[in-house]
Amino acid sequence: MTTRATTPASPVPYAAGSDGDGDDGARVWEELVTSALLGTDRRPPTVLTGAPGTGTTGAGTAGSGTPGSGTPGSGTPGSGTAGAAMAGALLDTAALHTVRRRAGLRPGPAAPPLDPAPEDPRRPLPEAARRRLDQLLAGRAAPSPAAGRRGAAPDLAELLPQWLTLANERGYKAPPATLPALLDAARARTDLRPQALRLAGPRGLWLAGLNPEWRFALRGTGAARRLPAPGDTEGIRVLWDEGLFAERVALLAAVRTEDPAAGLALLASTWSAERAEDRLMFLDSLRAGLSDADEEFLEAALADRSRNVRATAAELLSALPASAFAGRMAGRAATCVGLDRTAESPTISVEAPHECDTAMQGDGVVATPPAGRGERSWWLGQLVEAAPLSCWPARFGGRTPEEIVALPVADDWQGELHAAWCRAAVRQRDASWSRALLGAPAIPPATGPGTSSLAERAQLLATLPADERARWVAAFVAAHGLSEAFQLLGVCAVPWAEPLGAAVIDALDIARDAGSYPWSFSGVMGLAERCLAPEAARQLDSLTALPEEEEDTAPGAGGYWSEAFQRLVSTLRLRAAMRAELTEPGTDG
Repeated sequence: MTTRATTPASPVPYAAGSDGDGDDGARVWEELVTSALLGTDRRPPTVLTGAPGTGTTGAGTAGSGTPGSGTPGSGTPGSGTAGAAMAGALLDTAALHTVRRRAGLRPGPAAPPLDPAPEDPRRPLPEAARRRLDQLLAGRAAPSPAAGRRGAAPDLAELLPQWLTLANERGYKAPPATLPALLDAARARTDLRPQALRLAGPRGLWLAGLNPEWRFALRGTGAARRLPAPGDTEGIRVLWDEGLFAERVALLAAVRTEDPAAGLALLASTWSAERAEDRLMFLDSLRAGLSDADEEFLEAALADRSRNVRATAAELLSALPASAFAGRMAGRAATCVGLDRTAESPTISVEAPHECDTAMQGDGVVATPPAGRGERSWWLGQLVEAAPLSCWPARFGGRTPEEIVALPVADDWQGELHAAWCRAAVRQRDASWSRALLGAPAIPPATGPGTSSLAERAQLLATLPADERARWVAAFVAAHGLSEAFQLLGVCAVPWAEPLGAAVIDALDIARDAGSYPWSFSGVMGLAERCLAPEAARQLDSLTALPEEEEDTAPGAGGYWSEAFQRLVSTLRLRAAMRAELTEPGTDG
């Protein structure tokens, strides 16, 4: 048994600068920890007897041999009461020493106060939109469903990007309480970062500076929000000379957007001192506002010691049809491609280069082809894609792009020639040549006039006006279904125009009625959830019912289709609600 002392022992003196314990106090704490780890039945804490500051005394210590103590060395089985008393005494003593250790801590130096968060003059979110943002941020981290069925509920993670875009278009700012979750979302998904950081605004950047996990916001797009004003010449010069690489890239892009000539002058001022990989990134910034005023600089870059820089300079110059470079490439291409007037019908003849001379290499033509490509076809492709498309009508007797593309090409050169024209149309953003190379949407891709590659067709479509693009893809879907249209749908403006939306819905309905495997259309379904106009929900209501399964349909297909259409309808209606919540009375929706 133990008895309580009537008078507490003297406290242990603290060592200067210690954590609250002197040497005796440290020994006591070590004893208590050891007993707690091993158990009081195996290691009774000797510090309970007369330990400084414990206020306890008595028998029952290790090796005492007291009957009934239950301690090692007693030789007598211990009682449960004694063991419980020992454990309780250990906890009492540990609690006392914990308080002593905490009370003995000396306060550290006070941290300097934080700079206050900057003001954000944008308007706050409406209350309904604020609640919706909380819901979307909470839903983004929900575990993804197993492959196959996804349920009928909307995928909140896929709706967050659209919500952020709408909120930014309407000039709202994020509520301060949502900034941590918003920054976490941007850290997890790079596709969210531009819009998430824009909504977070200056307060988000201020908060990101306090957490190492959010430092990404201070680079690239995030840093661009702290750039000097366009008229701050001194601030621009200082940041260009002293800033981090990402800050300098963002600065050059911003200056170039405001004043292309000023951006070019800024780049030229340090061009010779930049690293090769940095020169490549900076040169790519000249795409914005590219004009004939950039020709002299780009001509000089053709002699750069970096092959990648030379290739990029050549690509930019080829997008300037009036440049001397374009003229040189047009001359070379004209010696390789022409009209064979000796044939029974007009035919394009091709004589690919037999060598890649020094002058060609000086204009950015890469001499060594990639694996699997012949040298001559490789050189021909580079010459044709760099030549201005405006040179070909005169070369082919005044024919239009459609008439030129329709001409037969001798000696199996058609694939190589048309592929080079496709790259030229994309590079030069030439809609007339893109139309010619795309051909009619009803024509099967394998027999089309330009290219059978859906990736190249998608690039050609991107050069057309948005409404024309939607009509072309709608006709393609109507003619060929959805199995080959996924890449083409991805380049159409969102929300999809009515003809395109109607064509996709009809194609999905036809696929369901035909007993197709529903999971093979899951990608198109996901795209439709994000891209169909919300008003299309009315057309889909009739498709949400569970159809009767025919014998020749995939087992369970009807239930999957019904579930997928229910999810599509609920997603479209949720998107409509999001838009309404972000539209204040008196503003345009």
